[in-house]
Amino acid sequence: MATITTNTLSLTTRQHQTRVNDQLSNAIERLSSGLRINSARDDAAGQAMANRMQTNLNADRQISRGMSDGISLAQTAEGGLDRINDLLQRGRELAVQSANGTLSDPDRATLNQEFLSLRAEIDRISGSTEIFGKTPLAGEAALTGIKLGDTPHVVDVFDDGSQSYSSGVKAIAYVPAGTTNFTLNINSYNQDDDIQLFTTDGKHLIGTPVNGTSDYTWTHNGITDGATATTQLLNTSDGFDPGATYDDSQFVDATGSYSRPGAAATNNYNGMTIGYSGDGDRTAPATDPEFNNGRLNGSETSETVETLTVDNVTENLILFMSGEGSFTASASWDTLPGTYMKDPNAAASSDTDIVMSADYGSAMSTLTIKATPSDSKSLGIDNTALDPIEKAREAMAELDNAILKVDDYRSQYGAAQNRLEGAIDTVSDKRTITSAAQSRIMDADYAQESSRMTRARIISDAANAMLAQANQVPDAMLSLLK
Repeated sequence: MATITTNTLSLTTRQHQTRVNDQLSNAIERLSSGLRINSARDDAAGQAMANRMQTNLNADRQISRGMSDGISLAQTAEGGLDRINDLLQRGRELAVQSANGTLSDPDRATLNQEFLSLRAEIDRISGSTEIFGKTPLAGEAALTGIKLGDTPHVVDVFDDGSQSYSSGVKAIAYVPAGTTNFTLNINSYNQDDDIQLFTTDGKHLIGTPVNGTSDYTWTHNGITDGATATTQLLNTSDGFDPGATYDDSQFVDATGSYSRPGAAATNNYNGMTIGYSGDGDRTAPATDPEFNNGRLNGSETSETVETLTVDNVTENLILFMSGEGSFTASASWDTLPGTYMKDPNAAASSDTDIVMSADYGSAMSTLTIKATPSDSKSLGIDNTALDPIEKAREAMAELDNAILKVDDYRSQYGAAQNRLEGAIDTVSDKRTITSAAQSRIMDADYAQESSRMTRARIISDAANAMLAQANQVPDAMLSLLK
């Protein structure tokens, strides 16, 4: 039907022209972006699939970096263990030499001195082997750095409320400056043990007068006939060495919770009581010295209990107990500033989890690198000595066990490195395959899109020409009216 008011041909031509222009626009967008899917309207399902793939690719990239860091940690730890192994081998060589009956006592003492130096170096290496803020070889956190003669002493932090002690000199309490009314009750089954009190800078407070104005008093009642009632003086001339300085950045609070550097607790703990258990000996001091670090007094509460009280403490104090066997003691205070210092040098080692897979919608899998504490205490040689000859012969077995433990640790790190290297290769292959799959979904096919653009452009030009012709049809209708 011939009409003037409605140009059907023009409308139809414009419709086709709009469609082909959309096709041309899509082709140009894909060619300019390089992507087949530029928005969800292009392919909603494909866009969702590609997005999940991208999630996995991002995770895999980070996993590869994390596993590379895990390899670095294992290599660092193995390097420290290699050095510790060399020291243990040298120590065992010295033990074999010291066990020879042809050596004189001075010669054996010299060998023992070298062994003690080796043991100290083992502790230094275990505490200083660090990477990413972790110390994989560090032993159990404990207060160290106080040394009497050649024997380092540890203040054990009593996480479970009790602590037993073996024979010898033990550091049983750390009393920080600012403490008020700190009381230590010691239950002993014998009466020849020795209580020693030092400041952390090495001043001896019990048995030796120290200049000051505060009073120190000690009373000990109930000593049986024949019991020793003297105090052994331990000072610098007797071999006392204050040892390493304290690093206040490592703490543990009275509940056994750790705080890392920069996050040390500073609260006061009021009215808390912590106990030790065991059996042991005692010796009452023979003098009443004065010092300027707080008021000390002691009293006997029963035939087997003696009480030591420290009040208004102005310097950090260390309390030592020595004797045969073990003993029972409890400590209480009104105010205990800060926290118990547990490790002046390094944090305890802990397990390290390395993420090996974390795909979208799947459970994360990890490789755990177990803690390998390699200090002398963890290796079982903290009490090893090469003098006298009996100790030297015992030392060989103890060092054999330590070497075996280090070998086991090194094999763990070697296995972890091999597994992580294999896992990195696997993740790399997976990333390649996933990237290829994502590319097939997301990326534009330039050959195809170029053809579509050329086709759309030709059709668009033709549509423009036909639209011009269609718009001239009404003019033909006018000729009928002439």
